[in-house]
Amino acid sequence: MSSNVIDRPVAASERDGVLILTIDRDGMGNSICRDTAQAMRDALDATAGRTDLRGTVVTGAGTRFFCTGGDLKAYRAISTPTELAETFAVVRGLLDALEAHPLPVIAAINGYALGGGAELALACDLRFATAAAKIGLPQAKLGIIPGWNGAARLMRAVGYAKAMRMLLSCEQMSAADALADGLLDGMTDGDVVDHAVAFLAGLPAAPLAVSATKRALRAAADGDGKAAGEAILEELWFSEDHREAEKAFAEKRAPVFHGR
Repeated sequence: MSSNVIDRPVAASERDGVLILTIDRDGMGNSICRDTAQAMRDALDATAGRTDLRGTVVTGAGTRFFCTGGDLKAYRAISTPTELAETFAVVRGLLDALEAHPLPVIAAINGYALGGGAELALACDLRFATAAAKIGLPQAKLGIIPGWNGAARLMRAVGYAKAMRMLLSCEQMSAADALADGLLDGMTDGDVVDHAVAFLAGLPAAPLAVSATKRALRAAADGDGKAAGEAILEELWFSEDHREAEKAFAEKRAPVFHGR
């Protein structure tokens, strides 16, 4: 099934129970301006409460760019700290929303993911890329650091030393090198969106367990994993899906989950 939800600068469609958000600014490197960030946030928020979705894939239009970061032409007009804070708040809010979204979010990196584009990918739960993709955070060459909390997310993904090397060297990493360093979670020679959709659509986990797993891991990342994990387990243990899984196991059949 495929249905358009929102027009440019972001196209939103659905396939096999997966929401696909595509930055549709190929002529501008799929860069993110304030309107683009807001459009992505609106499309994501429009799915709140839906129980039929398995997750979200974020990608860029075309075959050359995933996202080249902030729209420098638009951002060059920022002249005061207040304007900077107000403009970046929209993008930071989008990245926080992707991170906090109850279902898994995958960055399908189909080309260059540079600067803020790499930060966008880091806000997703998993990152898959084509073999030809390039990833880098060159902000230090512009005399700044990642503006959307990307340094913290990078360190969480690859560790302190690798994050330091990537940020200071401003290197443009190949997909193979990024995979070896733990920045990517998968690489494909085929269509990376297809790869990401197939991963989400084929998850064997019960729907409640999918969202609960993300909650548990996010709580652990924030330093409250033990208490949260125990509470989440108790919640799932008495769910209809868990009882169905137990019954199906005893009856030697596949379980039928309903997200309850």
